[in-house]
Amino acid sequence: MTAALVSCRLGLDSLTFQAQVANLHRRNNSFAKNKAPTDFVEVTLPGRLMQPPIAVNTVERSQADWSTPERAAGSILSANMAGDVPWIIESYVPAERDAARRQLSDSMAAQRNLDYFRNLGQVDIFCRTEVRGFAVLLLRGVDPDGDVTFLTMVLAKTGSGWRQTNSLADDDTFDLVQTAARTGGVH
Repeated sequence: MTAALVSCRLGLDSLTFQAQVANLHRRNNSFAKNKAPTDFVEVTLPGRLMQPPIAVNTVERSQADWSTPERAAGSILSANMAGDVPWIIESYVPAERDAARRQLSDSMAAQRNLDYFRNLGQVDIFCRTEVRGFAVLLLRGVDPDGDVTFLTMVLAKTGSGWRQTNSLADDDTFDLVQTAARTGGVH
């Protein structure tokens, strides 16, 4: 097993994120190097399981709050559930807004995004961790049929509060965290 400990800047306890190599999304993930698909890998990071999970409530745009990662999650979720493209774009860090704007300018992409978020059902935050200085929230949506969807939000502190970022999209530790969340490997 591979383990790494990152400084606890969020004032959180530590959590271990464990996943089977075969379940990792990134096939070239450095944690999987010299490992068999059935091996488990793990990383220990600052974090906290929310007991009980924190319900993410939708808000109106005028009530958007970027003061904490948890409140930003409510604003981001609300923007996406409303299908309000300018608000969705505003939820990103400034350097990523043009890319978000280009992606959502495709009406089919915007509709897929809207459908995805509207089908999440009741959403809660069940874990918060830190990866490379970014706050990472692990969320779980449960639709009326009881189907569960896991999603992650990566947030960066900006001059205008916590904003969504794709900075960890190619990060091996983030891949392990996401996989562990989806497969029940957060301890």
